[in-house]
Amino acid sequence: MTSTLGAWVRTLRRAVAHAGPERDTGLLLAKAAIATVVAWQAAVHLLGSPQPFYAPLAALLVVDETMVRSLGASAQRIAAVVLGMSVAWLVGSLVGVTWWTMVPVMLVALLLGRWRRLGDHGLQVPTLVLLSLLTVHGTDTEFTYLTIVETVLGGVIGVAVNAVVLAPLHIQQPRDAVRSLTARVRRLLDDMATGLREGWDADEARRWYDTSTEIVRTAPEVLESIETGRESTRLNPRHDLRPVDIDWAGYARTVETVRRSQWQVSGIARTLVDAADEAERLPVPSEGFLERYAEALEAIGRAIDHFGLRDGEEQAEVDRHLRAGLEVLDELGAWVRETPLDDPQAWPAYGALILDGQRLARELSAKKEEAAVPTDSGPIRLPLQDRLKQMGVTGQDA
Repeated sequence: MTSTLGAWVRTLRRAVAHAGPERDTGLLLAKAAIATVVAWQAAVHLLGSPQPFYAPLAALLVVDETMVRSLGASAQRIAAVVLGMSVAWLVGSLVGVTWWTMVPVMLVALLLGRWRRLGDHGLQVPTLVLLSLLTVHGTDTEFTYLTIVETVLGGVIGVAVNAVVLAPLHIQQPRDAVRSLTARVRRLLDDMATGLREGWDADEARRWYDTSTEIVRTAPEVLESIETGRESTRLNPRHDLRPVDIDWAGYARTVETVRRSQWQVSGIARTLVDAADEAERLPVPSEGFLERYAEALEAIGRAIDHFGLRDGEEQAEVDRHLRAGLEVLDELGAWVRETPLDDPQAWPAYGALILDGQRLARELSAKKEEAAVPTDSGPIRLPLQDRLKQMGVTGQDA
């Protein structure tokens, strides 16, 4: 219990001190609570509901992390309630409620509840059918009408509170995630280059392989964060008032490129694991080869420092470092072809390392103009003049 309370306190401190997931979650919970209470009081005072249940429940369930999802949840819940109450009212009015009518009715309600367009709110269809049939036998028109109106009112209030009280705008989290992902790739390449120069073993190579694999696993989460950020700018009054200038598509291309590049990095690490593992019986490449190979990895790592930056000089830096890495790999390829190896059985390891290194450099080169990464230089908010242009206001109008 003490550890749980301690974790809550630490989370609360992070939410208060820094913008991030904890603060976003706390704000969402607070807005859900506010919307629930407002909807409850509105149902009592505006609709005269004797038992205001559906309005606060609808308000609670439609407060979501983006306005698009909030509006979608509201529409789905209202549709589910209308369907459920309509089925119950039709059955109660036409055939009545008996044990033998409940089976087909509930079957139809359950099938409607699985309709994909209703999303998570599809469960409301059979729930409301059952509730209506068992309480008022589905024939109470006033009960049906009040339930639907309460749900609509609660949905509207939930969406309104979500929009008015700091409408959810997720900008910083995806930017941090993209930055962190590219930084991890750079650190991994530097770590591998240092290890190849100063000494490494099977355990070290396995750690490189595991790190690269973990980066691949992390990529979908970063893509999801980017999509949430992009979605949070749609139908958002905060963004309409102060729009952000972010290349969401470029962020996504960066993550996709990183994910594909890690296939090659994983291949490099896997080759080194096999070469260091006595059970695999794959000879280790020579120290001279690995020292030169480390230079190629370092050059590619330096390219990643500038990867995704749209400035012409930054693009030139990416090209320069990638060319340097490819030149080293081409030299090593020529050396392997022309020089007798100490162990003729080692050629698969040499070939695999060279091929994966070349693929890694070419993957980055092919996507450098499409990718984008966040930087700390320059505002992400559009200047006032650009905002006025987006709103269709010319200089003369202003």
